[in-house]
Amino acid sequence: DDDDLTDESPHSASELVVYGTSGMLGVAENAAIWVSDRAIKHRVSLCLTQHLVLQIDAKAIVNNMHEAYAKLQDVRDDYGVFISGPSKTADIEQSLVIGAHGARTLDIIVVEG
Repeated sequence: DDDDLTDESPHSASELVVYGTSGMLGVAENAAIWVSDRAIKHRVSLCLTQHLVLQIDAKAIVNNMHEAYAKLQDVRDDYGVFISGPSKTADIEQSLVIGAHGARTLDIIVVEG
């Protein structure tokens, strides 16, 4: 969580191994979680950590992206992002790399109430 960020600078996130925060909205069809700047100290924390843990309330899960965008229509955050799955990419030779542009693992914890 943000207590592990000892510095006001985003550079303090470069040493994160595990980072956990809460999502505002979840999407069932693709397991995407909306995380806004209200839940994080530094945006870069979501990308620099090796292992990301997101918590979402079961009541905040919608069926699909159409419903998600409808719910987010009136949200006025400065920043927000849908996160789904660990980062991965493949080059032209189809060599798969996990964690290339973000966390190597993503765990989602769904809580009731």
